[in-house]
Amino acid sequence: MKRSSAVATLCLAASLLVSGPAIAKKAQMQNIDLGTITCGSFLKELSTSTADDAGVILMWIDGYLSGVSGDTELNWKNLETFSQELVEYCGKNADTKVLEAAKAVGID
Repeated sequence: MKRSSAVATLCLAASLLVSGPAIAKKAQMQNIDLGTITCGSFLKELSTSTADDAGVILMWIDGYLSGVSGDTELNWKNLETFSQELVEYCGKNADTKVLEAAKAVGID
């Protein structure tokens, strides 16, 4: 039991050392109110984001939809398809709120 506790403590310490710069970078980012942002603004934000940041945003939206629909399965292939469809939908509907667009393409 003591060994597993020591390993857990070491892992936590290592993750804190590695995550320090990432936390500092994230502290400079602006919050995004996905309930009010339009598709046009969303696509603009997405186009200036890193791949990692865009992935986090799309995962958040997927999680939001899971909460709305009750779907508890994370399906990686469906996430990729959903992301592509959301971007396409938003490209054609710039004034639509992004969460409304996500519901339109992501909830069967």
